[in-house]
Amino acid sequence: MELVKIQAYKYQELDDKAKENYIHKMWDMPFDYEDEDEHGNSIMKYEYFGDWELSEQIDFCECNEYLFDKYGNPINRLIEKGE
Repeated sequence: MELVKIQAYKYQELDDKAKENYIHKMWDMPFDYEDEDEHGNSIMKYEYFGDWELSEQIDFCECNEYLFDKYGNPINRLIEKGE
């Protein structure tokens, strides 16, 4: 195994192009939730990361401890935490 250094960024540190890249990837993964229609019937609705306010996007990424490369690609799968 070889150890390498990787520049990691928080979502709010990314430039606009990198944020757009991540938002584009997230369109394929909507968040679903249950709601009721006007008749009280349960229906499934979807919301998208790209529709959220910037502060909501930042909060989501911080809560999930997401880190990115400079292009907006998530890198958490590359990180192995030490003991």
